Amino acid sequence: MLKEDDIADWRRVAPSLVVADVADRAVIYSQGDHVAFLHCVLKGVVKLSHVAKDGRQLTIAVLSSGGVFGTAAAIRPAEHAATAIGEARIVRIAHADIARLVGKNPVFAAFLNQGLEASRERAERKLVDCQTKTVEARLIETLCELALAFGAPCSHGYSLEIPLTQQDIADLVCASRPVVTKIMNALRRRGALDYQREMICVNHAALRSFAGSKSFEL
Repeated sequence: MLKEDDIADWRRVAPSLVVADVADRAVIYSQGDHVAFLHCVLKGVVKLSHVAKDGRQLTIAVLSSGGVFGTAAAIRPAEHAATAIGEARIVRIAHADIARLVGKNPVFAAFLNQGLEASRERAERKLVDCQTKTVEARLIETLCELALAFGAPCSHGYSLEIPLTQQDIADLVCASRPVVTKIMNALRRRGALDYQREMICVNHAALRSFAGSKSFEL
């Protein structure tokens, strides 16, 4: 997690560094924009999404504190849009300062390496999982991860404190919304999920019990 002291140290080397508060659903940058900054999530949640040629909007990733997005090198058109989910605070650093920060601040170098590695692992894992795991398995694992990353304790286990739609979740597991809806309804009947207002409640222990099984009755 980023610390205020770290940000202050980085600013001494990188005069372009800006800390910005972002309103709920505010667009940080749009797909196609020429992005000239590296962005880091200091607080809150940021969703990355891509609009396909047929008009479908696909959720690529949901980032929490410490997540890195944007570009760290050359200015180029963004392949995705970045939008705040709820109020968020982000750090923005211009490309011109990145190399200097990496060379003079080991904490930033380690942070950037960790963030870029997490992004690479996320993309690699999604590709491998799509080829080797069922939709059920991918969905259960994703719900468990979301519960641990964004959940607050509730009577059912964890309440996801971010308004994700079933389409968002379907995009994250590379499946169609009707299929994901069917599986989530089955999980609800089995006591692994519930809904309170507009939030998804996850019974983490029940989900984990299903994770090792090859499939379950829908």
